[in-house]
Amino acid sequence: MLTQLIKIVGNMQTDIQGMKSDIQGMKSDIQGMKSDIQGMKSDIQGLQSDVQGMKSDIQGLQSDVQGIKTDIQEIKADARDFKAKSEERHEAIMNQFKTLENDQDFIWEKAVRNERELGNIKRQLS
Repeated sequence: MLTQLIKIVGNMQTDIQGMKSDIQGMKSDIQGMKSDIQGMKSDIQGLQSDVQGMKSDIQGLQSDVQGIKTDIQEIKADARDFKAKSEERHEAIMNQFKTLENDQDFIWEKAVRNERELGNIKRQLS
């Protein structure tokens, strides 16, 4: 019976040694996992930093776009004002031309009348 006990104890010691070896392997694996997790945390922090930078860039772009929209609205308003003023000036110039045309017609009529009267006077004098 003593030999059986010794065998059992020997087997138990072998099993315990195997378990110790397995536990040591698990500890090593856990340590590797901890290292991997730490690396992932570092990567996540880097990604969060990148995302924050992108958010900042997007806000800057949105601000720029808003400024451009404002500039475009101002340009459109200026263009409308310019067009209205141009049309007013065009109308004024056309009115001036019409006045000049009427004056020219009046002058021609008067010149023709004067020429006729001169012709009549010349015939009467001759």
